[in-house]
Amino acid sequence: MDDDGMELEERLRAIAGQLDPVPQELYDEAMRAYALRTLDAELAELTFDSWDELSATRVRGGRARLLTFTGNGLVVELEVTDGRLVGRLSGGPADIEVQRRDGGSRLRSDELGRFTTGVLAPGPLRLRVSPEHGEPVVTSWIRI
Repeated sequence: MDDDGMELEERLRAIAGQLDPVPQELYDEAMRAYALRTLDAELAELTFDSWDELSATRVRGGRARLLTFTGNGLVVELEVTDGRLVGRLSGGPADIEVQRRDGGSRLRSDELGRFTTGVLAPGPLRLRVSPEHGEPVVTSWIRI
């Protein structure tokens, strides 16, 4: 981006700050949440989301969503279909916690790293994966 673009961005940022400033308590909470994101587990980066790709499946109304998260040497592959998660982890068995804002559930992957959940209620969730060998990772929030 050239200097003109940066200048325009700064001017727009200043105008937004005057007309609709971020409440200080919201800013403080966001900064605390960001600081705590890796307190007990590494955040796994979303490296693939089939909904971001233009594919014939999506255009024709396919309902499955494929996601891949990577972090701490662990790959978490998910298929979200009809409110259920089917997944596979690199590196073998692990404890998995499906975290929801109103609680969560726990399950364990098999020796090949495969797991599935029952039907989950619609809404946001994330996974906390604790492999037998290695550090835990947490996926970003997704909506099912």
